[in-house]
Amino acid sequence: MLISLTIQDFAIVEYATFSPGKGLNILTGETGAGKSLIIDAIGALLGHRIGRDYVRKDCEKAVIEAVFDGISDLIPKSVLDEYGVEIEEDTLILLREISKDGRSIVRINGRTMPVSVLKTLGTYFVDIHGQHDQQTIFDQTKHLGILDDYLGEKFLPSLSAFQAKLEEYRSILLERKKYETDPEKSRQMQELLKYQIKEIEEGGFQEQEEEELEEKLKILKVAEKRNLHLSYVLGALSSEDSQSPLSELKNASEHLDALVAIDETFSEYSEQLRSICMDLDAMRADLSEDELVLNESYDEVEARLEKLRACTAKYGGTYASMQAFLTDAKSRLELLSEGDSRLKELNAVRLRLEKELVSLADDLHALRVEAGTKLASEIVEQICFLGIPNAGFEVRFTKRPKERFFSKTGYDEVEFLFSANKGEDLKPLSKTASGGEASRIMLAIKTILARADATPVLIFDEVDSGISGEAAKAVSVSMKELSKFHQVFCVTHMGQIAAAADQHFFISKDQSGERTKTNITELGDSGRIMEVARLLSGDSSDEQSQRLAKNLIEERR
Repeated sequence: MLISLTIQDFAIVEYATFSPGKGLNILTGETGAGKSLIIDAIGALLGHRIGRDYVRKDCEKAVIEAVFDGISDLIPKSVLDEYGVEIEEDTLILLREISKDGRSIVRINGRTMPVSVLKTLGTYFVDIHGQHDQQTIFDQTKHLGILDDYLGEKFLPSLSAFQAKLEEYRSILLERKKYETDPEKSRQMQELLKYQIKEIEEGGFQEQEEEELEEKLKILKVAEKRNLHLSYVLGALSSEDSQSPLSELKNASEHLDALVAIDETFSEYSEQLRSICMDLDAMRADLSEDELVLNESYDEVEARLEKLRACTAKYGGTYASMQAFLTDAKSRLELLSEGDSRLKELNAVRLRLEKELVSLADDLHALRVEAGTKLASEIVEQICFLGIPNAGFEVRFTKRPKERFFSKTGYDEVEFLFSANKGEDLKPLSKTASGGEASRIMLAIKTILARADATPVLIFDEVDSGISGEAAKAVSVSMKELSKFHQVFCVTHMGQIAAAADQHFFISKDQSGERTKTNITELGDSGRIMEVARLLSGDSSDEQSQRLAKNLIEERR
C-alpha cells in the first residue's frame, strides 16, 4: 500500500506530505484547492505524461516521491530483475523530477530509470479511476481476465488441464513443421545431402590432419631436395651407366693398363687411377646407404592437403564445423527419409489433440457462460444500488478466428455490453457509459471482484459526479466494502461518501502570503464532523448539519 507521498513545487503545491492509512482514505476540500493535484502527482509516479506547466512558478523543478510497501507479493521477481530493481525491506520508493524545461528524471529505489518503467511497475500496485480515464475495465482485451478472476480458484484446474494439453499440441505442431516440405524439393534435398555426406566421409579426414600434413610437407621438401642432389652424385659414380664419369675413368684405367704392357713408365699412373676408381666405388657404396626411401611424394601430400582444405572450406571452414555439418546432414537426411511416415503419425496425433483441446475449451466456455450470466446479474444489481436503476449489462462471448483459434485461455473472446436506460440496445461498455456511469460501473465491478483483484491501491477521482444523495449513500457503502480488501483513495464532494472515511484529509488553499499554497491536513473526529457538515449543507457551523454529519460518521464506522 501507499505509505507516504511527498510533493514539492508541483503546481500550487509548494510542499506537502501525505501519509494515508489502510482502508478508505477520503480527500475533500475547497474548489480549486488542489484535490485532483494529489491524484495527478500519483499519476506522475505511474508514468503518466506530465508537462512543465506543472512546475511551480519561479521554481527550477517539481519533485514527487512516494513510498509503497508489500511490493514483493505484487511485482513478479522476473519483472524486477528485468529492470534491475532491487527491493529492500519489501519497499519501493518512486521519485520523479520534472524540470521547468520539460525534462523528467525517474528514480526507483535510488536508481535512475526510464519513465516507461514506472508505467510497467505501476500497473501492479495502483489503479487510478477518473471520469475521463480509459480504464482497464473498458479495455475489451481485459474482460476475459476479469471474468476468470470472478470464477476464482475453482476455474484453475480446468484451465491448467487445457494449458497442459495446449503445450502438448504445440510441441506436435513444432515437430510437424520439420517434416512438412514439397515432395520434389524433398527429393532434391535428399540427393544433395547424400552427395555432401559421401564427399565428407570418402575424404576420411582426421582431426589435426591438416597440421600433420603441413609438417609432413616441410619434411618432404627437405628430403626430396636431399635425394635430388644425392641421386646426381650416385649417377655420376654409377658403374652401370656407360656414360657416367666413373665408367669413363674405369675405361681410362683399362687403357693405362694396356699402355703399361707397352711402356712400363705408365705403371705408376695406372696404379693411381685404379686406386681412384676403387675409392670412388667405395664412396658410392657408402652414399647409397644414405639415400632416403620416401613412402609419399611431396605432390601426393600437397594434393591431400588441398583436398582437405577445399572440403573444410566448403562445409564450415574448420574440421570441427565440417563434422558438425556431417552430423546435421545425416540427421536431416534421416528426417526427410522418414518424413512421410512420421508426418502421417503426427497428423493423426494432431487431430486427436485438437479434439481433446476443443473438448477442454468447451468445458472452459461452459464455466464462463454460467459465470458470465451470474456476474452480469450481480453487476446490474450493484449498479442499480449505485443509482442507475434501469441499467442493463451482459457478458457477450465470441470464438476466436480460426487462424488463432487456441490461446492459453481457450477459444473465448469476451466483451462487456451496457445500457444505461430501459429499452436501449446493449452496446460495448466503452461506447455507452457516461463519465458518472462509467465510474459507478467500474466501482460495481471492483466491489464484486474485490477479493480476486490483486491491485492493492485503488484511486477514485470524483466517482460521485452527477449522483444524488441516495446514490451517494450507496456509493459510500460500496467504497467501504471495497476498502476491506484494498487501500482506497476517493476524491469527493459528497458528505455521504466522506462520512465513510477511515482517514479523512482536507485539502485547503493558503492565500495569506504573496503566493497561493496548497495544504493537506488529516482531520480528527471534530474536524471530520465539521467537514462532512460543510459538504452536506455548505455551512460547517450549522448545528443541524453537524448532528447529521455525526450520525452519518457513526453509521459508517
